[in-house]
Amino acid sequence: MAANQSAVRISILEGPWAAWQGLSDGLRGEGHSTSVTRDVRGFLDGLGTDPPQVAILDVESDGEAAIGCSVTEGLNLLREARKRRLEVRMLLLSAVSTPEVISQCFDEGASGYLFRAGLGVNAVSSAVQSLVRGERLFPVQLLRNDFEHPPVTSPTASVLLLLTQREREVLQYVAGGADNLKIAAHLQIAERTVKSHVTQLYRKLGAENRTQLALRACHLGVRPPPDL
Repeated sequence: MAANQSAVRISILEGPWAAWQGLSDGLRGEGHSTSVTRDVRGFLDGLGTDPPQVAILDVESDGEAAIGCSVTEGLNLLREARKRRLEVRMLLLSAVSTPEVISQCFDEGASGYLFRAGLGVNAVSSAVQSLVRGERLFPVQLLRNDFEHPPVTSPTASVLLLLTQREREVLQYVAGGADNLKIAAHLQIAERTVKSHVTQLYRKLGAENRTQLALRACHLGVRPPPDL
């Protein structure tokens, strides 16, 4: 492990891909501490009783998850973790590339979503370190599509000048993956006020959902606040 990296506590909801890659052993070889389960309910309960810093979900398409986690189960798990307000960074590794599914995952609280094709243990270890630093991880392919097929009102840096100070602050938290409740707590404003700011950000930045809004923020150089 590099000198500037630290050991991370990781829980893995293992599916066939993670098992085949020897992901748990590989991450331990990188100096991390890992625990593994193939049971969705047991995995979720473990996040509450002995929370890791990062949880990794090996996600299969619906109907293909004989072990591990399906897309629907993953979304339900994210939703339940958010409901329980678990302070765990959630990283999904999947072959599912449907933009709507990826957007739903981030809306439900995912911190990262990576396509498994060509992904190795070293890349996963680097992703884990990025999440611990508070970054969000989007599939490179999704970022590329967003650059190649921008909306008609594709934002430029000058768009930031059209935002109010409070809208820029809210955008920082959206870029960091915070939901409206967490943003309201950090900024000490009402949740309905946060919703109003997010609605204005959708309009001004030409985003259709929260994932697109976070992508726009990344493109504009907006970074998460240090207290997130």
